[in-house]
Amino acid sequence: MTSEVGIRALARPRTCAPNKTGPAALLVLLAITLCGLLWVPPVHQDPAYHLFTDQRGWFGIPNLWNVLSNLPFLAVAAAGAWILLRGPVFLVGWERAAHWLVTLGAAAVALGSGYYHWAPDSTTLFWDRLPMTVVFMSLLAITLGERISLRVGGLLLLPLIALGVFSVLSWRLTGDLRLYGAVQFFPILALPLLLILCPARYIGQRGTWWMIALYILAKILELNDGALAAYLPGGGHPWKHLAAALALLAYFVGVAQRRLDEPVTQSA
Repeated sequence: MTSEVGIRALARPRTCAPNKTGPAALLVLLAITLCGLLWVPPVHQDPAYHLFTDQRGWFGIPNLWNVLSNLPFLAVAAAGAWILLRGPVFLVGWERAAHWLVTLGAAAVALGSGYYHWAPDSTTLFWDRLPMTVVFMSLLAITLGERISLRVGGLLLLPLIALGVFSVLSWRLTGDLRLYGAVQFFPILALPLLLILCPARYIGQRGTWWMIALYILAKILELNDGALAAYLPGGGHPWKHLAAALALLAYFVGVAQRRLDEPVTQSA
């Protein structure tokens, strides 16, 4: 198997274009996000959020479809682990660790979201949102490393995850959702910017685009839970879980297929 040190030594250095358009756009987006956090008044959890369209309980399981529809996250976590154990290309060790965090985060989402939908309220919602922030922030650090600087991505991985965890703790302690909202939606906007404006270190990056598209679909399904009940069994929310799980699966399939932008022939 080719060593990560050998890969790093042979890989052509790739950073953003000399005009630094990508990092500049990211800084602008960050500034807008910070201004929004200061300008928007505190946002509190709507109690109606917990009233999902399909509340049927079968076989002793309350809200059956909203609970069971989290099982695909476990399947995706297993697929992600299988892909990572097969040794996909990583230039540095922290990238591999970050992908394992995404895998473990997906498994934790299945458990946390299933627990929340079993008894939906703001207390159990904490365990739904906590692992999601680990996934969001790990993916953001990974993309920063791939598209801007491996050093920057590695240095920011743990601080970004800590920020994500803090955003959920802050919501539970203060009732204010603003920081958690920023943690969730900033990567949705930042990732396409980085993919468009910064060159890739690897070829075979379509999985990331599919992940973004499927996650946007998941949010649409979530926001239209009741309206979609006439067209989808159980309304939009169970299908939101499936779309979000497929988003992560698409990402891992892309990781399995990607290669360096030029061949590496030296083996460890």
